[in-house]
Amino acid sequence: MEGKKKVKSITKADVSEKNKTVTDADARIKKIEEESEYYAAKEGSRKLRRIAIFLVAIIAIIWLLSLIGGSGGGNIGSGLDKASDATVYIENYNGSELTTSGSGFVYKKSKGNAYILTNYHVVSGSTSIRVIFSNDSKANATFVGGDQSADIAVISVPAAKAKRVAKIGSSRKLKVGSTVFAIGSPAGNNFKNTVTKGIISGKDRLVTVSNGGSSHNIRLIQTDADMDYGNAGGPLCNSKGQVVGIVSPNLVRNDLRGTSFAIPIEDTIKKVATMDKKQVTQLPYIGIRMVNLSDDSSLDYYGLARKLNTKLNRGVVVESIVANSPAEGKLKVADIITKINDEDVDNIAYLRYVLSKYKAGDKVTFTVERNGKFRTLSIILDAKGGN
Repeated sequence: MEGKKKVKSITKADVSEKNKTVTDADARIKKIEEESEYYAAKEGSRKLRRIAIFLVAIIAIIWLLSLIGGSGGGNIGSGLDKASDATVYIENYNGSELTTSGSGFVYKKSKGNAYILTNYHVVSGSTSIRVIFSNDSKANATFVGGDQSADIAVISVPAAKAKRVAKIGSSRKLKVGSTVFAIGSPAGNNFKNTVTKGIISGKDRLVTVSNGGSSHNIRLIQTDADMDYGNAGGPLCNSKGQVVGIVSPNLVRNDLRGTSFAIPIEDTIKKVATMDKKQVTQLPYIGIRMVNLSDDSSLDYYGLARKLNTKLNRGVVVESIVANSPAEGKLKVADIITKINDEDVDNIAYLRYVLSKYKAGDKVTFTVERNGKFRTLSIILDAKGGN
């Protein structure tokens, strides 16, 4: 029996110690697994956050690009298709001599005629007017009516000649920065339907226009779309191809680079609605000399300050009244004009602008403050001169 190895007996304590070691190992493994799951979940959360941030950034970029493009965006493709065929090239002849040329657009059809809007100076003084359409077809046009002070006119051609009628939009809905484009003929018939694109640089520009020794104010749209005198009378359109103004370089002569002007379409449509029988609208006249209520030095100079009893800080003060004028017997010296019809009148410039919307023979209501009390007066406008 010699050489037989002794076998060490395992006690309960040994088993207990061994079980404890296994248990501790299991606990550590479990802890590692839990920590792995935690960090995996945390990393997943980070990835989700990164994806969310990326998506938000993309949305923000798209939104910013839409703002840069203005209302309606910067793509004018579909809008151009709608406006181009309604735009025409106009030639003004005195006998056989071509005296002026410009652009225009068909704005309506009625009773067998197509009516074209353009600038007054493009068609005035003509013995004959010829219109050339985008498809090169031609038609002799008839002068319908015009407003020399606003530089707008209407001519007509047979309705069958006009391929398309322009869609009329709203200049009031435009925002500074909105995309616009112009269509015109900057270098005669060979370059008709030239398209230039830009943005709205400014709205409600009150510009003083001189005409026949008198002056008045007109509201214009300012744009950086490149245009010249061949664009005169052509449409300024929003990105949808709707006409928002009539290009009128003749109204503003300046040396500003990258600046063009257009007459708001709302002002134009209101005027042309009354043009018929080859009528030329004259600048309306009421027959008063005026001072701005805000001009303290002029009020003192004319002796008006001591005659005023008012808490107003805006309006137009009547300085004197012309004999035999529409204002005689209606307005009085030191009256403060605050409204014409429903439009506020803050100063002389705006009074002239509001009056330019009307014509001789129109009856308008003046709201005035006289001796601290408001009253309304009806005056029929004349056409003897300018205010």
